[in-house]
Amino acid sequence: MLLADENRPTALFCCNDLLAVGALQAAREAGVRVPEQLSIVSFDNTILAAVTDPPLTSVAQPMEQLGAMAVNLLVRELEEKPSDKQRIVLQTELIVRESTAGWRS
Repeated sequence: MLLADENRPTALFCCNDLLAVGALQAAREAGVRVPEQLSIVSFDNTILAAVTDPPLTSVAQPMEQLGAMAVNLLVRELEEKPSDKQRIVLQTELIVRESTAGWRS
């Protein structure tokens, strides 16, 4: 197990909040203290991130803007308007909570 190894990581980035909740549980079962021994960061910033113990630091996506862009692109495709491939970049935000060490000012 990754957390039982003497050379275990000092931080984990989980691709979503649900996996981060699993990482928190695995750390607890391995006796690894979060954030003192292991920092955990997740992606999505769902309600899960705020209600865990400790609360998860998470990258928030602009979900409303993401949904609106997806609908607009779909409507444009359905109207058969030719569209070039494009890259759309939306701003994310790091929501710092208690699952990470070294962020306190």
